[in-house]
Amino acid sequence: MIECVLCQLQSGEVPGRIICRDAQTFAFFPREQDVRGHTVVAPVAHVPAWAELDHDLVQRVFLAVQEVSRLLCVRLSAESMNVLFAGGRAAQQSVPHFHVHVLPRWPNDGVDAWPRLPGYSGDVESDFRTLIA
Repeated sequence: MIECVLCQLQSGEVPGRIICRDAQTFAFFPREQDVRGHTVVAPVAHVPAWAELDHDLVQRVFLAVQEVSRLLCVRLSAESMNVLFAGGRAAQQSVPHFHVHVLPRWPNDGVDAWPRLPGYSGDVESDFRTLIA
């Protein structure tokens, strides 16, 4: 038995609402919908985190996200999308299989999908110099 819930889902080991798939990616409606049409896109291969995806798989996953977004716009008449993912445990990734949430949006839908961040009061100039060094 496969341990990863997303691997179980894409292999058919557990039932799921898969809306599309290809050789490298699949997209499904999660059991609990955060908004109407909430869809998750993931690689078929078990890749635990964002940093572990190779270049080709990053491209394929995000092309699938774009395809799913377009499908949701057409079929559900969504106007916009939020595309969200957490890239590792410290970023609150809850399932150790990389995945992207696609949230359809409509005018005045009352959804606030942007995180409330505390603001950074550290030394931005020093951080900047560290990054470009």
